[in-house]
Amino acid sequence: MGGYNPWPIANLWMALYYIEAGDKAQAVENFNFVVKTATSHGFLGEQVDNVKMEANWIIGLAWSHAMFLIVLEKLKGEIF
Repeated sequence: MGGYNPWPIANLWMALYYIEAGDKAQAVENFNFVVKTATSHGFLGEQVDNVKMEANWIIGLAWSHAMFLIVLEKLKGEIF
């Protein structure tokens, strides 16, 4: 894919980093990017097409979905 498309898993790793670093606003921004670029059924792609801003390449990777749940749980604890 040329290496120019964002990866949801990388955004989730960064969200986790920002949670731990105390930057909740940046964590939520990274998390929201992943939510906005999921498929209509909620699946995460390996990459996000930079032009269409939608899931691309392999869709439904277990580690991306697992990291999504980890970050969601951490954000719940920080926000609520």
